[in-house]
Amino acid sequence: MTSFIWGAAQEKKISFAKELNYQFVEKNTPQPALKMYASNTNEFLTKLNYKEMPMYYYTDRLGTSMVAMDMNNRLNGTVSSLFFGMNYYYGEGDKETFTMETQKLDTKETILGIPCSHFLISLKDGPRKDEKMKICVDDQSPLNNFSVLNGILNQYMGKSKLNGAGLNGMILKGGPEKDYDKEYIVLASIKDTKDVVYFDHKKAMTDQQRKMDSIMLAYKKMDEEYAVADSAAIVADSAVAAVMDDAYMEISIPDYVSEYKKAQDEDGSLAITNIPSESLWKGLPKHCKNFEKDLPEFKNKDLKKHLRNYVGQMCDMYLTQARSHSVGIKITLDEIRREVVYLNDVHDQLDESDQKKLKNYLKNLD
Repeated sequence: MTSFIWGAAQEKKISFAKELNYQFVEKNTPQPALKMYASNTNEFLTKLNYKEMPMYYYTDRLGTSMVAMDMNNRLNGTVSSLFFGMNYYYGEGDKETFTMETQKLDTKETILGIPCSHFLISLKDGPRKDEKMKICVDDQSPLNNFSVLNGILNQYMGKSKLNGAGLNGMILKGGPEKDYDKEYIVLASIKDTKDVVYFDHKKAMTDQQRKMDSIMLAYKKMDEEYAVADSAAIVADSAVAAVMDDAYMEISIPDYVSEYKKAQDEDGSLAITNIPSESLWKGLPKHCKNFEKDLPEFKNKDLKKHLRNYVGQMCDMYLTQARSHSVGIKITLDEIRREVVYLNDVHDQLDESDQKKLKNYLKNLD
């Protein structure tokens, strides 16, 4: 089951309603760019790749935080403090405030059957002030994911001030103004989802700031010792080591809660339906690739969807061998256990034909 990977506290359950998939198009060649999960109350979980490394961001009215995906669908904000603490040490910590100006144009286009209006975004000052980005926004949509774009820019560039009214809604397309029709990111699909995560964003932001302050103080202390000793042989002192250990080792396993009998998600999403790299198929059984096409037809009208869920969730578990994955381990195991109970319970109620089809199908899986 698709989910989001290692944390717990006074968490809020965030239920997502939409899954948005964006593609990057260059020279008429599309490739996956980012995936975004959106709730009906404008909470977003965004996954993108940064230097071939998957990065996750959570955005709500409090702002945007880098997060990691933990067990049991829990988000963990520890990674943010560590990542940006290291950025500070390597000279990226002093981020200036920049101003973005927006200008609404008189042009429109339609993407996935959704009309959108064109806007220009430009930096008011700085060395890149003449560069402009063109975006197309569905300003009638209740989903306002411009806050996600603004939040991620803040993570890397500094705090932004936005000048210009009317820039609210769902971004459908964006790219450099001069190459907008040749090089752009565009919404490729939008669909319903029932995925959920658990997260205490306020606590995470407080913890992140505390850890960032500790890391920065430790790095400053180390820099002072380098200056005094004038020797590159000095390594990080115990204060730095303690902070780094704390950042890396804050890993916990939540208390087990028996929920598998309550779950009802045989039509839920599967991670194998959106594998990020074709090379991952090498680590999965061969039947996983097109398993839905190979499912038998049964007289029992419910059996096929339960079998589909059982086999799909098993295939998802093989994806957890990857160092980075989007499989919620606990919820996937719960789904497998629930379907095992169902298949055992329903077996004697099936007629001879369905029993034989089920037995042969499971027996012949590789």
